[in-house]
Amino acid sequence: MVRTLLSGGTVIDVRTGETAVQEVLLDGERIVAVGEVDPTGAETLDISGKTLLPGLSNNHVHLGWSGMGWDGGPQGILRDQALHDGDGFNAIKAYANLRKSVKVGLTSLRDLGMNNSGFDAQAALARGLVKGPRLEIAGQALMITGGHTWWCGYEVDGVDGVRKAVREQYKRGADIIKIMASEHTPQFTLDELKAAVDEAHTLGMKITTHATIPQAIRNVVEAGFDSIEHGGPCEREVMELIAERGIFVVPTNSPFILQTNSGPARGMPDHVVAERKRRWAAAPRTDPLIAMRAAGVKFAFGTDAGSPCVEHDVIVPEMETLLEYGVVETPLDVIRMLTINGAELRGHEADMGTVEEGKYADLIVVDGDPLADITALGNIVHVFVGGEQLVTDGQMTDWYDW
Repeated sequence: MVRTLLSGGTVIDVRTGETAVQEVLLDGERIVAVGEVDPTGAETLDISGKTLLPGLSNNHVHLGWSGMGWDGGPQGILRDQALHDGDGFNAIKAYANLRKSVKVGLTSLRDLGMNNSGFDAQAALARGLVKGPRLEIAGQALMITGGHTWWCGYEVDGVDGVRKAVREQYKRGADIIKIMASEHTPQFTLDELKAAVDEAHTLGMKITTHATIPQAIRNVVEAGFDSIEHGGPCEREVMELIAERGIFVVPTNSPFILQTNSGPARGMPDHVVAERKRRWAAAPRTDPLIAMRAAGVKFAFGTDAGSPCVEHDVIVPEMETLLEYGVVETPLDVIRMLTINGAELRGHEADMGTVEEGKYADLIVVDGDPLADITALGNIVHVFVGGEQLVTDGQMTDWYDW
């Protein structure tokens, strides 16, 4: 087993925000000592002047979507990909997106469907055919017949149908369940939602949901979901229930922000840009998130990577947006979303999310101080996943060297 000493770096305690220059010893896939260490037999990597943090997590990605285009046209780029890209092409996209992700310091991903690429990516990582972040998958998202994004998920109806669909995703290797609980109106009955939660929890899985309108959010809270994606508007009493029950919310501002900013260069007409800006000015999508924070709701980091204009290696704009619009108050809040909160969301806080003895050696080294300037997290120097260095001096090892 390889022993590596990370020497001279400033380690951030993501719980308290305290920093200290500390030695960190890795042995195999775990951190075995922090502070005073015995470096005997270890290879030393000098990271003096750099900052050492836990690896980052993106908790809302779609590996089988490219993040290209702006989604114009009669169907949109996502629907076109879903209807016309074969499994082989989806697997290639997933492989490219794993590499993009780890290069920017993402050591854990939570893939929320939609096609079958998550299953293939997870199998390839498990067999050592590729190297990349740890991957938790939802398999195919579940939606009602004709429901939100029906063209790329698993259509299902009725309580018995929902139970069977959850079991099928579990059988295929899904780690979590994703339910599409709204589009323009709520989708799935409360009984169907409760059945999905009961089945997922019985099988030892967490369950999350696309729920972006007030009644749908109320429904999934009542049904007992573990997390809610996107962070749409809901009543104050519902926000308080979300906080009280420890339900995580994963904000995803990147699609709107990046599409509005990058869309014109990719063909978005001026009138579409103007309308998006008008809608944001009238009702910023961050307002419900600010209210949730005030109610005590916990956030984990996500970008909706794979959505149009949201490529898998573009994560800093989401961090900047959270701070610019007051969703969170400090860079440390963002760092927690990216590290310990993400680990807690996924149920892995005992093994990930902090730089501590006994935890997985999922670590990043950055140039700069992200506590002072969150954009320092865009200056990735080294990345370790399970003690294995996948990024060195900002560059990935080519696949044939793995």
